[in-house]
Amino acid sequence: MRPAAWRKEFTVSSDESSARNIAWGPSIIVAFGSMLIVLGAVRFVLSHHFGFIDALYCCLAVVPAGLFLLVFAYVFQHAKLASVIPIFMGGILAFSFPVADVALGLALVGAIAVPALSEWRNEKRLPKAPATHGSENEERG
Repeated sequence: MRPAAWRKEFTVSSDESSARNIAWGPSIIVAFGSMLIVLGAVRFVLSHHFGFIDALYCCLAVVPAGLFLLVFAYVFQHAKLASVIPIFMGGILAFSFPVADVALGLALVGAIAVPALSEWRNEKRLPKAPATHGSENEERG
């Protein structure tokens, strides 16, 4: 049996682990969205066809892709087993059309980036509280 001091000295708590402090979910979603954007761009380059109309389609397809993500999130929240159907549908769309690749990638990256950027902007705008440390009490008395 080892003494309690030894156990305390050589154990690692969850507070000390930096891997637990990293938010992996948003990073994985942004990486997957970026991969979809690059995949769609590569498919456009390989087909030697990318014009103004294709760029317009990519921009316009972001709205249905966002709605698709919203429906998928709802289905995943309420019926995890049934979420296979939207995943299958999204895979077929991404495999069939490079516009769907780019639009789904932009929707995924936008779904993570917009709230993160607005939170960052709000943190920058907050005024710093003055460090008074009780000086206002001395002025009143």
